[in-house]
Amino acid sequence: MSDIFSHEQIEKFRVIFEQFDKNGDGDISAKELKGALKQLGQVTDTKSCKKMIKAYDKNRTKRMEFKEFLDMMANVFQYHLSHPEVARDPASAELQSKSKQGQSNTNAADVATNRRLEELFDSLDVDESGFIDAEEIIKLTEKLGEKMSLEEVKELISQVDKDGDGRVNKDEFKRLMASK
Repeated sequence: MSDIFSHEQIEKFRVIFEQFDKNGDGDISAKELKGALKQLGQVTDTKSCKKMIKAYDKNRTKRMEFKEFLDMMANVFQYHLSHPEVARDPASAELQSKSKQGQSNTNAADVATNRRLEELFDSLDVDESGFIDAEEIIKLTEKLGEKMSLEEVKELISQVDKDGDGRVNKDEFKRLMASK
């Protein structure tokens, strides 16, 4: 499933993977995954991280290698594309409110998360327009093995598109991802 990403996207995921792989041994342990998720604001226990790794651990090493990480990321993209209702989560309103107020108490984890979300957005913004549009979503879903009509994609965008321009900008994307 990881073959859906472009070379550039894969390299961006490699950077993220290397940040998760704290000891630099080429794979992610449950402990490293737990720490990375904590930095992203997701508190979980080691047992849950082991289950997550097990779901993608094709060679049964109890650790997540880069290709397995790509498979997981492909599933994350597929989930978000097929569950647009996550954009309606109240957490997105809180994120928007904080960004509008320009609060200066942003900690290092918030900065790192913001940077990762921007990198993820940039990898999806294939034409580098600053927006994710219907054409880019259709191409991505086709790579994921899904077929969505233009009408379905427009409906998906409308659930995320707060300014009504028919595209997803970086702020709208961040709110969507923060709501999950």
